[in-house]
Amino acid sequence: QLHSQFRWLVPERFNIAEVCCRRWAQAPDAAQRVAIHADGAGVEAVSHTYAELQHQANRLSNALAGLRVKPGDRVAIIMPQRFETAVAYMAVLQMGAVAMPLSILFGPEALQYRLQDSEAVVALCDDSAIMNLLEARNTCEPLRHVIGLGGGADAMADLDYVELLARHPAEFKPEPTLADDPAVLIYTSGTTGNPKG
Repeated sequence: QLHSQFRWLVPERFNIAEVCCRRWAQAPDAAQRVAIHADGAGVEAVSHTYAELQHQANRLSNALAGLRVKPGDRVAIIMPQRFETAVAYMAVLQMGAVAMPLSILFGPEALQYRLQDSEAVVALCDDSAIMNLLEARNTCEPLRHVIGLGGGADAMADLDYVELLARHPAEFKPEPTLADDPAVLIYTSGTTGNPKG
């Protein structure tokens, strides 16, 4: 009976970034509420609050809007698991653009195919992917901007992530997306033919 009567209560308007971050960042205890705890070999453990995540996402959303990224545009995110990767997703999703995760293990050909096929307009990466991304972008006409984060990627890319965010305000009004608007574009591995989005 429980199974037969179950229904998803999907509102007309829904934004993943609102549910995953913004609502928590607006809670009274947002300054203490931990969103991400980063730890691992060779790095100092650090915690990031929802408020910090939201402020950085707002700065990046404003920066992307300044680069003419519009709702529905694809934004490639080619970074390992790190705080800035979460910032990138929240920023892209709250502005109604489409986040496209790409593996840092992809070579130039794999990146080129997915960037070209998706017509991605911006790519964010760190030093783990910058060389392959720069080689791939030569044939990707829609890709207008590459944003690099640290480790030399900031100097090789069109734009330095840290400098770019520093120039934009920490307030952003999210796009009132519909529940069925595209949000994420994921490609198949391509082991049995070309990758499919």
